[in-house]
Amino acid sequence: MEGTRPRAGAMLLLTALGAALGLGACAAPAPPLNVAASGFGQNATGVVQFWDRNTTSPFGKLLVDQFNATHKNLKVVLTPVQDTQYVTKLATAIRAGDAPDLVGIDDINSQLFIYHKVFADLTPLVNALPGKNELSPGALNLTTENGRYYGVPYVADMSVLWYNKTLFRRAGLDPNKPPTSYAQILSDAKKITALGHGIYGFAFPGRCEGCLGFTVLPDIWATGKRLLYGRPGHETAFIQGNVPLRETLSLYRQLWTAGLSDPQSQVETDATWGNDFLAGDIGMSPLAYGPIAAAPASFRAQLGMTLLPAPSGGATATFDGGANFGIPLGSQNPSGAWEFIKFALQQTQQSLAPSAGFEPIRSDVLTPRFRSEYPFAAAILAGVSHGYAPKTIVYNTTFNQPGGPWLNMFDAAVFDGDIAAAMRAGQASFATAIDLGKS
Repeated sequence: MEGTRPRAGAMLLLTALGAALGLGACAAPAPPLNVAASGFGQNATGVVQFWDRNTTSPFGKLLVDQFNATHKNLKVVLTPVQDTQYVTKLATAIRAGDAPDLVGIDDINSQLFIYHKVFADLTPLVNALPGKNELSPGALNLTTENGRYYGVPYVADMSVLWYNKTLFRRAGLDPNKPPTSYAQILSDAKKITALGHGIYGFAFPGRCEGCLGFTVLPDIWATGKRLLYGRPGHETAFIQGNVPLRETLSLYRQLWTAGLSDPQSQVETDATWGNDFLAGDIGMSPLAYGPIAAAPASFRAQLGMTLLPAPSGGATATFDGGANFGIPLGSQNPSGAWEFIKFALQQTQQSLAPSAGFEPIRSDVLTPRFRSEYPFAAAILAGVSHGYAPKTIVYNTTFNQPGGPWLNMFDAAVFDGDIAAAMRAGQASFATAIDLGKS
């Protein structure tokens, strides 16, 4: 889900989304692939052209380098593509009959291409995968349509609430007890902000729609409620009257008006998101694993994390973000693409994901050695059953669109203060954006 990271910066321009939704206009769609052919995905030869997003390409490069070093007759060529250009470029290539052999796509965008029937049906291959039942259920769900698989998870990128144990101690809080409800977040934030000297209890990226979707929506999902309902292509919005949404907007409003959040939060974009927390001046901040993985070990030693809590506690959730593999129908070497996918999903390769700032997508990576080497990534992966991501073709027009309904509603509610009016307007603007996304 997107951009700096999938959920943080995949702010697709309307023209990009329009290109993706125009896939159905292809004059001569590529024929289905015979993935059940004898020997498919075994001892393939030639070259596999692999398009990966810039965000996940560090992990992609690691996998490609290892694969090419051990496969003499089959080579994978990695092409990183800017996140903001990915959907447009891929849609254009597919329409032109010049698709890559393999794609690593933001998992939230998998349904766009599945809906328009341009990804190969991989059902028998996925069902035969060793460890299929260990794959991230949320990410795997985004590859399905009518009980068929049109992709497979590639790498995970999940949202959690990070907190600074040093600041918790200084504020008289138990560093081993992160907040489990909105009331506790507010109470802890007040005590930490009272430390003064530029220290604040909380921080959030108020000018980054993708980041806010990644870090705010899970609190709502933890209650079992959603903002979007309906199968892909038939979505409806539940904004006005959505109690967990109102409670969540109220939390952020209180954090802002009480001065408990970094003042930079109002203008924070994905370009600098998390820098204040990494500087040690923020008590709590919802973020991904990547920025923390890149921080000095001495700073990481001060941190704790928890999944994002429901308003009243009792449940948690995380945005099941990351990337999925897909094989376009126009692939020239689908057998080689599947051979690489099988390699990439092996436990040995997946265990390397944290070194690139991500989490593995299979839970059986959680060995004692992995837990010892990557304790935070292991703790996040242990919560994969709490992961969720909307299965929709309108996520970009509703949540990721710059100046779109999600950011406009959040801005009006949190910074202007009329939550009821913001939600009323949000209901109408979400409905319009859904219609646009399905047009």
